[in-house]
Amino acid sequence: MKRQIDDEIKERVEKGLQVSSIRTFEDTCFMYVAPEMEEVQKNMPIEAASQVQYRGDFTGRLLIETRGGLLSAIAANMLSNDDTSAQQKKDALGEVANIICGNVVISLGRSDRGYKIESPRFLSKEEMLKEEGQGSVVAKVTLNFNEGRADIKFFVDDHSAVGVENCD
Repeated sequence: MKRQIDDEIKERVEKGLQVSSIRTFEDTCFMYVAPEMEEVQKNMPIEAASQVQYRGDFTGRLLIETRGGLLSAIAANMLSNDDTSAQQKKDALGEVANIICGNVVISLGRSDRGYKIESPRFLSKEEMLKEEGQGSVVAKVTLNFNEGRADIKFFVDDHSAVGVENCD
């Protein structure tokens, strides 16, 4: 049985993604959103991406992409260390994705089965290129920082085992 995202759930997910993303960067990374996107930030190439998949009544994934040096700033702030390794940077971005996903997935409503959140997966350059245009984005947010930019996208697959009426 296909399960569709209705307008009420979509609105909750959009709001949840916005609030959770900002809070995660503030509370975990000690970074604060800049009020407006600078012209230079608009065309920054993706430097890194991580995704977290979830399963429950709905299935899908959260994808976070960083641009303009944000990856290094996230790791440095989370670890209080300006000299972080490549693995520490990957782990830090994965943790940010994991926290945001865990907070947003509850916007989908209660699940009789609960929601299982998979371990974050850092995407290679090749995988990032494949990700472009795949899947239906239910909500997305762009956060601008002095250190760069983050694009966070929340996907929901178009199938599930139960009906929408069980999402209250």
